[in-house]
Amino acid sequence: MLSGVETRSVSPVFVGRAAELAALGDALDRIAASGEPQALLIGGEAGVGKTRLIEEFGESARARGALVALGGCIEIGSEGLPFAPFSAILHTLNWHLRDELAAAVAGQEGELSRILPELGETPGEAHDEEIGRARLFELTARLLERLAADRTLVLVIEDLHWADRSTRELLAYLLRALHDANVLLVATYRSDDIHRRHPLRPFLAEIDRMRTVRRVELARFNREEVRSQIAGINGSDPEEDTVDRVFKRSEGNAFFVEELARGLAEGALHGLSDPLRDLLLVRVEALPEDAQRVVRTAAEGGSTVEHELLSAVCRMPEDDLIEALRAGVGSNILVPTQDGTGYRFRHALAREAVVDDLLPGERTRLNRRYAEALEAGPSLVRAEVCAARLASYWYKAHDAAKALPAVLAASVQARRRHAYAEQLRLLDRALELWDDAPTEVRQGSARSTTPRRIRPAAATTATPCASSTCSPRSRSPPGCPATSNGPSRSPNVPCARCAVRATPCARHGSWCSAPASARAPAAATAGRTSAPHRSWSADCRRPPCMPRCWPPSRAGRSCTNPGRAPSRRPNGRWSSLSW
Repeated sequence: MLSGVETRSVSPVFVGRAAELAALGDALDRIAASGEPQALLIGGEAGVGKTRLIEEFGESARARGALVALGGCIEIGSEGLPFAPFSAILHTLNWHLRDELAAAVAGQEGELSRILPELGETPGEAHDEEIGRARLFELTARLLERLAADRTLVLVIEDLHWADRSTRELLAYLLRALHDANVLLVATYRSDDIHRRHPLRPFLAEIDRMRTVRRVELARFNREEVRSQIAGINGSDPEEDTVDRVFKRSEGNAFFVEELARGLAEGALHGLSDPLRDLLLVRVEALPEDAQRVVRTAAEGGSTVEHELLSAVCRMPEDDLIEALRAGVGSNILVPTQDGTGYRFRHALAREAVVDDLLPGERTRLNRRYAEALEAGPSLVRAEVCAARLASYWYKAHDAAKALPAVLAASVQARRRHAYAEQLRLLDRALELWDDAPTEVRQGSARSTTPRRIRPAAATTATPCASSTCSPRSRSPPGCPATSNGPSRSPNVPCARCAVRATPCARHGSWCSAPASARAPAAATAGRTSAPHRSWSADCRRPPCMPRCWPPSRAGRSCTNPGRAPSRRPNGRWSSLSW
């Protein structure tokens, strides 16, 4: 498909970075001498040359007999996909060591398929989710140790600043759990993106204390290195005036040096403005109209977009699409992915600039097209990323009716992969969409995502609160105990179910939807804290007159508190669905 597309490097000469290459080489030497795994974290601002350094080191590592496997953290909007870099790394290892990997995972294909789906069918949810997650991490570590028994493995994770929590936790586990393995773990991240509250910041602080982990910070080029880079791009020594101009504008950032030098060589003396966005967009605006359209469409699709998906969204004849892509790749704006199935931007900054240049209506329309294409053909992308990407596209298309079911489906998949932080983020997004979604969509989503084991069969007679003035928690689906609408409702708004206004709870003073006649006075429930008839008083952080009690182990206890009578199921036990 991509064989007719010509690619070329803007800067064929690798400049500087001798100390960083030496540090990476020393790590390989220590592995060869001691057999102990090593790790390096390479930080630097966007465009400073982290990827180019990894490419150069990868070539030297292969020359020394190491097997290099690379995986990148994938950005969808501002979020990452769970285990994405490890899925790519294991896919590469499976490609090169298919028989050895099959022998190493024998009997554990189902568990490891959560990270590498091509191994087989993913089993259902474990009875103990935390144990299942720990088992998945342990099996991954043991697999890498077995594959590294007869060779050195160099595992590279790029763009760690986009990593999801599950990826960071698995990486931290491997850094601690790998023993007597010829494994070098290398990760890169944008140091200028790590703000004070960035989730990667505490992760870096924690692993800094490990003896086998070393951090390397890439600095910008000095003037002499900028001169060498320009000479490599142009094929001749540049004039001093050109060096001064490029060095001043780029401030030593390798990517900006390339862009400025290339523009000067092509005679674009007055086409570049000061803002970074204009600098990055000038090459896009020089493309033919069809190519610009394809580049803008690809930018909204994510950091990587598959060819077939891009074709479905662009709605262009195949020959015209190939010509447009050829122009984008030939201008070093897009590059084919390693597996030859799609495209990515040569630099993430270029994609960000293109996305920022889109009008709000354009972004909404493009995301709708991506969502419709993916909904019609889920096989256009890998199965493990389909749900998350579909949820992201519908959310950014501002279609709550489509986005809510997609987000909930993605949260279910995240739960099955033990990616609980991502599941929580998706559920928060579902709450954000809940108000805007039609009633029938909310009801259908609640029924389809409620685990069967907690659906209360006997509670079907409970009527949900239908008042339009009640909050989202008040508008529960049919069959759900309606008392969760207590504290989330304004104190003087009547509920359509209980037909009374909310009144203070006599015990805690919290607002509650239960009628006053159904609640006992404070004296009636005071001090009733012994099992099994807990009054959910001092040790409960939730308002006592609604069944949102924690931990869940209490949800099934019998309760004689008359203040909770309206919310009790007929069998006298609290419904675990209500919290």
